[in-house]
Amino acid sequence: MVDLLNILKYRLIWLNLLLCFISGVLSFFVFEISALFFVLLSNIFDILGYHFSLIRRSKELPEKIIIRSYRIIQFLFDLLLLLLIGIQFDWFAALAGWIMKEFGLQDVFYYLFLKEKLPVKWNWMKWTPLGFIKGDLTKNEIVIQAVVGVIISVILLIVR
Repeated sequence: MVDLLNILKYRLIWLNLLLCFISGVLSFFVFEISALFFVLLSNIFDILGYHFSLIRRSKELPEKIIIRSYRIIQFLFDLLLLLLIGIQFDWFAALAGWIMKEFGLQDVFYYLFLKEKLPVKWNWMKWTPLGFIKGDLTKNEIVIQAVVGVIISVILLIVR
């Protein structure tokens, strides 16, 4: 129990969890909010999985293998979120959440909720729309891309 409290007190994890709870409850009344719920849940998974598990890991396996295996688990978790939110709330809201995640909003949330500065160089974001074209991205490009993802998601939810 003490360990759980220490995790909750760590930086802004409590806020991320509180926003997950609030957006989860509100999703039953306003399905569009479930898109944000998707991103916030994915962020909690990333903080607990990457920040706590991988950063504080043993050095028995090469880092590249550990991170790849984590990315596979993360992808499967996000796919499960997409399916669960689509079934429970709305498929367009689930798709909007997936779009925001793919455009980098969850990665921006990761740093904000951990109270860390956004990196200047983002060399792991090659899977994003701009990353496919350019490769390594800058902080400004990530922020702009995340905002574009939010705009696309909002338009999708409005047009729905």
